[in-house]
Amino acid sequence: MKRVLEIDEEDKNELAERIASASHHRFNLLSSRGKPSSNEWTHLAAFVAVDENDHIDVISLGTGTKCLGGEKNERGTQGCLLHDSHAEVIARRSLLRLFYDEIIRGTNSTLVKQEEDKKFVWNESLRLYLFVSYPPCGAAAYLSDPVKRPKFEHKSLNLSNEQEQLYLKPGKGYQTTSLSCTNKINRWIYQGLEGSLLNQFIISPVKLSGLVIQTTVDLSSVFKDTLMISVKNSFECGPSSERTRPCAMSMAWWKGLDVSTPVVTVDGYPLGQVKRLRHRQEYASPIAKCSLFKLYLELKENLSSSSSSVTTYAQAKAFSSNSLRDQFMTKHPGWLQTDSDVFYSFTINSSSSSKRDKDEE
Repeated sequence: MKRVLEIDEEDKNELAERIASASHHRFNLLSSRGKPSSNEWTHLAAFVAVDENDHIDVISLGTGTKCLGGEKNERGTQGCLLHDSHAEVIARRSLLRLFYDEIIRGTNSTLVKQEEDKKFVWNESLRLYLFVSYPPCGAAAYLSDPVKRPKFEHKSLNLSNEQEQLYLKPGKGYQTTSLSCTNKINRWIYQGLEGSLLNQFIISPVKLSGLVIQTTVDLSSVFKDTLMISVKNSFECGPSSERTRPCAMSMAWWKGLDVSTPVVTVDGYPLGQVKRLRHRQEYASPIAKCSLFKLYLELKENLSSSSSSVTTYAQAKAFSSNSLRDQFMTKHPGWLQTDSDVFYSFTINSSSSSKRDKDEE
């Protein structure tokens, strides 16, 4: 994979400001459905591809500030709900959806097909950046505003000096089991962005070339393993004296999705969804775990020469062979892991497949 070219400080900062502006512009193009009202605020995150001529292309976007509790009745066990709806996580799920769409439809832009094994690699002519409109929750937020001391609970107090502190995200009701965005971003930086399912079709880890954060604080000590650039270009829907309430909704968009129809969720399910349908896979968000798993099964059938049978999400994850992930988990023994027997044992039911197939006709 092509490494980031050395650029001087002025060019680096100019590029970062343009990445921030492009992310704001893409957000502004989206329809108003799901955006904060005049007294609400939200956070924005976007994955941005930059070509060899420094042309900027926003390829996925997410907004959001909410997280579900850790109780299974609140989170659901069929992969239908978005447990973590913070902007960074929504943007990354949208990026995964883009990867699936590119592979399935053959409209490869960010990924390039390798004809010899029918697998894919990241387009080496592109650099990939993550923009975040506010210091990510966890250690970055704590360092940025130690006076307010964000309400994060230490997951472990006995980590070595070489390991980052683990924080849980706050949430209403039961304590969440979602680690902070600072923790998650550092994991993505180390092991790649594609995740355990797409890892089976993308040969090399998809790595960030840099992290762009709107902040006045140097956060390079928090994000040590990537280029970290601070920008001052403020997000108009961020926290302010006028915007004092967090917006309950999250928005997701990826390249190829019409700007008039971003995916909007609230409390982990699609906006407007009646209560009795919230735990049914056929009505789940297109970036929910079950929706991405269905796309994985489609790819497995079309592209894989393996005859291994996959029926559950847990079985699918077990086929991953990302050595960097294994190294990361070895270095972070206190990392909180989801109970696969409870939350990963689901299958894709036939009604979900039938409805999705009909929608795509």
